[in-house]
Amino acid sequence: MKTKMKTKMKKLLCLVTVTLLVITSCSKDESVSEPVTDTNSTEPITKVLVKKKIRTYSANDIVTTTYKYDGNKIVSASNDGGFVANYTYTGNLITKIEERVDNNFQSSQEYTYVDGKLATEVFKRNYGGTISYAYTYNANGTISYKLNQSGTEGSAGILTIVNGNIVKIETFLYGILTVTQIFEYDNKHNPFKNVLGFNLLIDTYKDMFFPNNRTKDSADGPDVNYTFKYDQNNFPTEKKRNNVSSGGSNDLTQYFY
Repeated sequence: MKTKMKTKMKKLLCLVTVTLLVITSCSKDESVSEPVTDTNSTEPITKVLVKKKIRTYSANDIVTTTYKYDGNKIVSASNDGGFVANYTYTGNLITKIEERVDNNFQSSQEYTYVDGKLATEVFKRNYGGTISYAYTYNANGTISYKLNQSGTEGSAGILTIVNGNIVKIETFLYGILTVTQIFEYDNKHNPFKNVLGFNLLIDTYKDMFFPNNRTKDSADGPDVNYTFKYDQNNFPTEKKRNNVSSGGSNDLTQYFY
């Protein structure tokens, strides 16, 4: 009798064990089949690229710009006013940007690099004249530049860089400090952060080359402020320009990814 009871108990135990294994197995299979979103993953962020930008200056002045890419390399930017900027890469470095309006040459920027850093920029314009910049990287983290215009030595300057953003520009003429510009940034992603090669370019007038978004632009005093709206990945969807100077204009830029 005891032997039969033991046999029944073993069978029951085996049945319970098998049942638990089946339940566990199904539970694991179900969890794997569910889409998993890792909110801490940065992988999707590295693929975010601006496809379109709409800048509204006024109700009757709206410019739409579209961007084309080859992977993370930018191919072109064009707007509905006939403007086109074409980008040329050598390897992973941007070596030329050519701008045209209605297929007529307007300007070009050509870049050279040394040890992976921007060394020179040559800016050519359709109305004549060439401007060139030569950059020197200093031990204290600043960048010095010299500007030559049409073969004549022009101004020089020092750029102070913090976290990849230009926060101060000091401009000198014949060794005398003439202008100091101060810039402030947020800690969110620049819309063009993932464009390959943009982080190596230096252009104080194009804030698309910086990792973060410029919130304040001051030239020896308050000048222009910018406010932003962001998406869930901390990329801007809107930028509003607030010119605090007298007679200044405001405009709105919208980004589409």
